[in-house]
Amino acid sequence: MKLSPVQAEVANDTHRFKVVIAGRRWGKTFLSIRQICYEARLPNRNIFYITSSYRAAKMIVWKPLKQRLIDLKWAEKINESELSILLKNGSTISLKGAENPDSLRGVSLSYVVIDEVAEISETLWTEVVRPALSDQQGGALFIGTPKGKGNWSYELFQIPEYQPDTWRAWQFTTISGQRVSQAEIAQAKLDMSEKQFRQEFLATFETFEGKIAWAFDRKASVKEPENPDTRILYVGCDFNVNPITACIAVKAGDDLYVIDEVVMQNSNTQELADEINARYPNSKIFAYPDPSGTQRKTSANGATDHTILENAGFIVKAPRKHDAIRDRINAINARFCNSSGERHLFIAKTCKYTIDSMEKYTYKEGTQTPDKNSGYDHVFDALSYCVAYLYPLKRAQETENKPKRWGHRLA
Repeated sequence: MKLSPVQAEVANDTHRFKVVIAGRRWGKTFLSIRQICYEARLPNRNIFYITSSYRAAKMIVWKPLKQRLIDLKWAEKINESELSILLKNGSTISLKGAENPDSLRGVSLSYVVIDEVAEISETLWTEVVRPALSDQQGGALFIGTPKGKGNWSYELFQIPEYQPDTWRAWQFTTISGQRVSQAEIAQAKLDMSEKQFRQEFLATFETFEGKIAWAFDRKASVKEPENPDTRILYVGCDFNVNPITACIAVKAGDDLYVIDEVVMQNSNTQELADEINARYPNSKIFAYPDPSGTQRKTSANGATDHTILENAGFIVKAPRKHDAIRDRINAINARFCNSSGERHLFIAKTCKYTIDSMEKYTYKEGTQTPDKNSGYDHVFDALSYCVAYLYPLKRAQETENKPKRWGHRLA
């Protein structure tokens, strides 16, 4: 398997435990498969690949790993239901999910790859995998993209400093993997917030604790458009009973301006729609609501929140399922200020609840979990549904620099 220079550096290193923190599309899966095959060349070994879930393991690694071993003519028996492969030399490779660590107990391991390590608990390593490594030859590769300084992967990255004989760590940017073009990196820099770009592409450990809308700045972000065109409105909605909320915005070029807000206590979707229509009777309204609004409501003759909005004349735009909260947070911060310092999301000074939400909605202390008990989440959610739909995050794509085929030689 042809490796990039930085991948080869990791592969050829002789430390027992290796930690690789790398940007998106660096080639983490490719390197993981190479290491699994390299370790499996020896007879009678038991090798695990573990990632966040069984489904993720099947989706990410199973097909290319299986094809690699078929090409090498190493596979003796392939078990599709258990995601395991018995090799002709007696070694076994198994793909596992980390959802139930106790289910991985009771085995003796020769080698393990722990992928997307930031999504996996520390106890899976310390209480399950580490004791299962059979002897001094048993090693591990920890690999993934960083997820903040409060995450276990950050602590793991520090271990080589005080155990340098056994552990080694690397930190690689996306571009160093030679699989994503400079042009794509430049585009991503415009689409992402500064912290998000540094974390996802430069592989730095960013601190996200504290204010969730960290790119919001009252001096720079509180601004009203000149002569706003209200013929077309873009309305984000959050279907909470107390309060039910909406952020009303207009576009001006590539900029989005929140010009009005609706915060109604002990109310419902019909009253929210009536209020918006009363304020803007002549406007064409696009609504970007909570995706869960497709569920039927017993309090509205079986109608859903979405159909109530549609019956009120709104054009409803919503994904089939919730975007990850992390993606919505990144999307809204990228509009407030992207990594090039450009601002494309503004809030009128009259929208006091929206401004309060941007300034006071925080993570729970010491975590990356938003504090839903604060009461500042509803307006944030309403605006983020709109922003994430209109300006979704773009994913980096591989370029033609990626390997064209599998080889038969293990470097």
